[in-house]
Amino acid sequence: MKLIAHVDADSFYVSCERVRSPGLIGKPVCVLGNQGAIVIARSYEAKKTGVKVGTPVWEAKKMYPDMVFVKRDFRWYSVLSEAMQDVLHKFSDTIEYYSVDESFVDLGDYNGDVHNLAAEIQNAVKQNTGLPVSVGISLTKTLAKIASDKNKPLGICVVLRDDLSLFLADTLVSEVSGIGVNLEKRLTPIGIVTARDFVQKDRIFIKKILNKPGEVLWYELKGNFVLPVRNERPRRKGVSRGGSLFGAKSEKNIVFAFMVRNIEKLCDALLKQKLEIKNLVLFLVTDSGFFLKGEGILLDFTNSFSVILEEFKAIFYRVFSGFYKYKGLHVMGFNIRDFSPKQLSIFDFSGEKGRKMDKIRESVLKKHGLFAVRSANTAYINDVFRDDASNFEISDMDKKFCF
Repeated sequence: MKLIAHVDADSFYVSCERVRSPGLIGKPVCVLGNQGAIVIARSYEAKKTGVKVGTPVWEAKKMYPDMVFVKRDFRWYSVLSEAMQDVLHKFSDTIEYYSVDESFVDLGDYNGDVHNLAAEIQNAVKQNTGLPVSVGISLTKTLAKIASDKNKPLGICVVLRDDLSLFLADTLVSEVSGIGVNLEKRLTPIGIVTARDFVQKDRIFIKKILNKPGEVLWYELKGNFVLPVRNERPRRKGVSRGGSLFGAKSEKNIVFAFMVRNIEKLCDALLKQKLEIKNLVLFLVTDSGFFLKGEGILLDFTNSFSVILEEFKAIFYRVFSGFYKYKGLHVMGFNIRDFSPKQLSIFDFSGEKGRKMDKIRESVLKKHGLFAVRSANTAYINDVFRDDASNFEISDMDKKFCF
């Protein structure tokens, strides 16, 4: 029978830290982000103390004084993530690098002992990378992903056709990837509490309330293979960069500097992926969680930093209000196509100087890395650039499909 494996690293960031610092094994460990200000990942021991993701470090120290805190190192995590992919390719040529800590493996028509195969995958990853992983194997991607989460950490769960009914009955509908808590609130009042309740409803009924994605889940949960394991990442509908401002900021020049920093990251991603964009969107996130949104359209498709910066600058001045304090922002590019060299026209206002600077900037970045050359506009947030951990994000990793 055709089988799919979902391999999911357990407490990935913490496990990466334990690979190079074995003394952390067995201890309650939290990985810190936002320049060491908040918890972004926890070991299983730390989870038992009640510390949550997003807890400020000072509060976590009060809750559990013996907690060990480690600052994030996304470059190191990316090294181990890619090493895990190398191991999985020993079991199949078809691997979907879904996120930094999880992948789908197309096992083809497998006729051997499936539990032994799951254990082989788990042991191979551990021996070659030091990372503990949980493995779920089933008939579809959706089922395999649910299965890998059933017995964490270091879990193995195999769901074949004969196991399917009991497995679905033991799975809450909110545990199904693609449904979550919000859709659960719509499904519970109509008697859909478990995954088995979901598949027992008529397919047309499910499609009416959840549209095409719901219909796909209905087939997948019934064990009918619909979603393929993809070797190559599909074309993204948009490219974005952004995140926290490391506190609540009200100064226009500070918020603007953070925007420019993320535009540099956005343009770096476009250059690496040989893409160009035409539509721009800016989101400013207030400290109360309110979003201010601005949009713009470029005269032509481009990945030029100088051109994109000028349009985002105009958007920023339309959107920014001194009435608020801001805790985050996101810059986004849509209407994407492959980069295409073009002849300059009379409508190109970037200027010869700007085009030359873009080429110089691109060559320096290729040789020395992101932020080796950066806009003077970012001088207002020099403290961010002094922190090497801030120069590389999970979103900067190539090849993976999502975060």
